[in-house]
Amino acid sequence: MKSLNSGESKYSMKIGYPNHPRKDLLEEIEWIGKNGFDFVDLFLEEDLAAPHMVDIKATKKLLKKYNLSTVGHTPWYLPTGSPSKTIRDAAVTEANKCFEVFTQLNVKFVTIHSNWPPKLFSLKEGIKFQVETLRKIVRNAKAFDISIVYEPIDSPYDNVKNIAEILDSVPDLYLHIDIGHANLSGRNPEEFIKKLHKRLKHIHLHDNDGNRDLHLPIGAGKINWGRLIRVLKKYYDGTITLEIFSQDRDFVLLSKEKLKTLWGNY
Repeated sequence: MKSLNSGESKYSMKIGYPNHPRKDLLEEIEWIGKNGFDFVDLFLEEDLAAPHMVDIKATKKLLKKYNLSTVGHTPWYLPTGSPSKTIRDAAVTEANKCFEVFTQLNVKFVTIHSNWPPKLFSLKEGIKFQVETLRKIVRNAKAFDISIVYEPIDSPYDNVKNIAEILDSVPDLYLHIDIGHANLSGRNPEEFIKKLHKRLKHIHLHDNDGNRDLHLPIGAGKINWGRLIRVLKKYYDGTITLEIFSQDRDFVLLSKEKLKTLWGNY
């Protein structure tokens, strides 16, 4: 497996794609490798890609075959912001199970989603619950030589102000900006990039209509991709996952070529 920063290219930006956790992991990696991606965004989720389902030896062999790098992704549904401490601690335990797999695959950066309690709890409490959990997760990840990257989701709470407060409260936590999520609830993806780029370590790209989290191909929604890429490239030149959920994966491959073209134009 190559380093995320290795390889000859006119730019350092790398394009990856995630496995579908409801499909056979090795078949997913095979498709990603055959179609010329730089890395796998490894989603460890139920049911076929849960940590206990991963064949480490076979996965390493396939990643090596295609010279694929890896970034990690814990289950999006981990309840790190639950009002119940017992449940939050269970989320920490589940994250540890992922780390045990990721470290064997030489994964260095792992995403965890934001998670907010029910509306009857205050915003202050929602931040407090997450910060408490994230501090434990970041500390545990260090023992595996893994860094944690925080991904805001599509809720109204996931704005620049609240995310900045969480990052300030967990100094060793990095940021993952999901461009599609940042385009919802009246937010602006460029604002996230400009104001939080110093902590930025990973990007997810997909399109939408500004109202729903649709995970569309580039150009199929309302995001201004020329403007977005111009701003992003000013501050970032790292790993980008095309988190496009299309039954016809030709649209994924078309988006890959569009991203390369856009990146080269700015």
